[in-house]
Amino acid sequence: MHTLIVDDHAFVCVGLKATLLDGLSDIQVSTASDGAAALDLLDSESIDLAIIDLFMPGGDGGFDFISTVCETYPTLPVIVLSASESVAHIRKCLDLGAMGFVTKSAPKEILFKAVSTVVAGDVYMPEILFRSLSDLREASDEFQTNVDSVTELLTERQLDILQLISKGLSNKLIARELHLSENTIKVHVSAILRALGLNNRTQAGLIGQTLENSKGSQPTETGNL
Repeated sequence: MHTLIVDDHAFVCVGLKATLLDGLSDIQVSTASDGAAALDLLDSESIDLAIIDLFMPGGDGGFDFISTVCETYPTLPVIVLSASESVAHIRKCLDLGAMGFVTKSAPKEILFKAVSTVVAGDVYMPEILFRSLSDLREASDEFQTNVDSVTELLTERQLDILQLISKGLSNKLIARELHLSENTIKVHVSAILRALGLNNRTQAGLIGQTLENSKGSQPTETGNL
């Protein structure tokens, strides 16, 4: 697995490279100190995974660079590495198409877990994101006792999308998974929020998790297309 580390701090690149080589087997690691060098490597090399620092100085870092990489290389798993633990930053990176977010304060086991998760095609979300959702649990609990009301309100396609939202997938990744356009997914997500009376996709994700958990205890019915 050829991994690209993008970070403007040389000691971070050296340390992270050593950590990956020591902890993972069959891995090749390249490094880039800025966005331009990273894009050159992505163009010239076969890269299987990119680990990118969120806030590099200059005009080739930050959210714009994350967006550029995710849009230019839509099949490339991207993990964002940052000292920030801001929930807003995490959500924005995932919405832009990143498949994982790891804080620089996290132990190496978390990094390894994130790598294995995104390489397998899943989204890795840090624990801090789940802790921030505790105030929304009550919204999902309201549906726990009446799952049928959710399945009756949504179409089969919308239920599929709700399940993928609950896994943390962005609209772009959902579109790729279901072979639909991103605009079509946006329309469906808006319809889901309206139908369930929710304010945002985070709440929808919690409802999706509740619905998925309930499948093992009771049968569900799907709505009509």
